[in-house]
Amino acid sequence: MATKETVWELEEHSIGKHLVLCNYLNAWLPIMSKYNQRLLIIDGFAGPGEYKGGQLGSPILALDALIAHKHQNLLSPEVVFYFIEKDPKRCDHLKSLIVQRYPSLPANVKVHITCGKFDSHMGELLDDIALQNKQLAPCFAMIDPFGVSDTPLVVMKKLLENSKCELYISLMYEFINRFKNSPEFEPHLDSLFGCQDWKEMCEIDNKEEKKSFLNKLYKKKLKESGAEQVVHFELYKGNRHVYTIFFATKHIKGSDSMKASIWKVVPEGDFKFKGGKDKDLLMSQDMHDFTSLQNCIQERFSTGQWITSKTVQDFVASDETDYHSSQVKKHGLKPLEEKGFLTIGQLPPGKKRRAGTYPPQILFRITAE
Repeated sequence: MATKETVWELEEHSIGKHLVLCNYLNAWLPIMSKYNQRLLIIDGFAGPGEYKGGQLGSPILALDALIAHKHQNLLSPEVVFYFIEKDPKRCDHLKSLIVQRYPSLPANVKVHITCGKFDSHMGELLDDIALQNKQLAPCFAMIDPFGVSDTPLVVMKKLLENSKCELYISLMYEFINRFKNSPEFEPHLDSLFGCQDWKEMCEIDNKEEKKSFLNKLYKKKLKESGAEQVVHFELYKGNRHVYTIFFATKHIKGSDSMKASIWKVVPEGDFKFKGGKDKDLLMSQDMHDFTSLQNCIQERFSTGQWITSKTVQDFVASDETDYHSSQVKKHGLKPLEEKGFLTIGQLPPGKKRRAGTYPPQILFRITAE
């Protein structure tokens, strides 16, 4: 919800969003540090860095993810943070907070704070970075606006020109639906989706179908802009939709890690995460019924062909499912074998197999009945 205050109260639904962010960065930083000398983390709508109750905002959470990382001694690349915030008072508050919280930043950490609008500064910022460094470093960009007016698709496309860039985007369906018929709002939606196809939602009466249409359209436009994997998940409070998070990347490992991060977070109280592919799926590490995962695997692989566990894991890791690869063997393959839907092929000479395991060299096939 938009506010004119410099610092405002933390809304409950932001907690889950922040937990997913922290979980993902904790995994992303050491992976990227192995193979790169420079990393970029961009927060396009940084805010003041904290809330009225003292809770931390996304810029500080991102800094803490690096500085307080349990393997921080292994994170040797230069890590550059770019925080963009259009409100001058919030910019000043963020600057003061960072100085107060980090009187002496590690030598490999650089922080730049820009006062201005995300869309007007992002292209200039990326051009400047590319000019200085020949090519863009791996980049994680957080794009969490109050509305939709400052997040044009053309900027997402510019970011995705970097083959190692990943986007974490909030899409506020309720906001879009509320103002969709306002003439002054139409240009912002044209810019957000990069087309006028969003207007088709106005002909859809069912609320869930309308939201599903917009989600599919935005996923399609992100892929047309250069993303190869686009994962999305939704936060609900009771039966009320709060927001949708889109994660865009060019690498299947990124989509797999993001989904694993979502599954680790259990929202509090009436809040719940729902999958982007299966609207009835509640994503939680406490879930016990994985029938829908097994159904996904059967639907995809009941062709009679011999396959390996890696083939199934790659499919599950992709944006074609709401699950992640670490769930495949225990919650997918093993139950399918127990139910008689998975048949193990002839083992290589001299090889033995322990029941319920699916090492890389083992071939099997899956049936629907």
